[in-house]
Amino acid sequence: MSTTIEKTSIEPDSAPSAADQPGPAPAPPRKQRWRAVLRFLRTLIVVLILLAAAVAGGTYLVRQRLAERTMVDAGTAVLAAQPITVGSPDASVVNRVVIAERDSVTAGAPLATITRTADGGGPRVQQLKAPAAGIVTEINVAPGQIARAGEPIITLYDPSQLTFRVDVPLETLRELRLQMTAYVSGPGLPGRIATTLEEVEAKVGGGGAAAPSDLLTVVLRPDPAALSTVRTLVPGLRFRAVVDTTTAAGGTPAVNSA
Repeated sequence: MSTTIEKTSIEPDSAPSAADQPGPAPAPPRKQRWRAVLRFLRTLIVVLILLAAAVAGGTYLVRQRLAERTMVDAGTAVLAAQPITVGSPDASVVNRVVIAERDSVTAGAPLATITRTADGGGPRVQQLKAPAAGIVTEINVAPGQIARAGEPIITLYDPSQLTFRVDVPLETLRELRLQMTAYVSGPGLPGRIATTLEEVEAKVGGGGAAAPSDLLTVVLRPDPAALSTVRTLVPGLRFRAVVDTTTAAGGTPAVNSA
């Protein structure tokens, strides 16, 4: 009896097919690509904004420093008004005053009634009228009192003629020229306003002689655009004045005009 032994062949595992081979990663969806682009653009914009802010800030600081070098501190400016006095050439008794201080009056408006004490020509009872439009600053002689000949009975001023007056040392004045722009800031003003250096006057002492100092009075006239604000202020208020020395190039030196 014969025994047959069958050989069983063990074949090696078959090689992986091409379909099983790992291929390239699939391309990201279009939406993901757009998000990446947008993130890049946002980052770029932020960087550009920061750079622009840095440049602008540096430019501003440079301009500020240059402006400070060209601005001369003139000192304290006082708002001044040219007084308009109303009285009688003869001694008179003030009978009645029909206005009050700070009243605005028009040219020709009645101010007071007086009775002349001298027997001169013309009616003894007269009415004083405003010679020009203005604001009443003071009633110098009260009703029932006697006003001397030529003594002011009513004082007023024209608000359109208000000026700022600054006492400036001669050394500072040498840096200034007529028609330079000066900026005034202080109480009652929304910010600084522009004025023009109009003239320079010798500072006069109380006795009428020149004051024993090197101070001269600079007169600053408000620009027309600022006049509506200035005319609401009360004469005598104090402000700070600085002069822009880059303006009025070639103008008359202020020290030579005094």
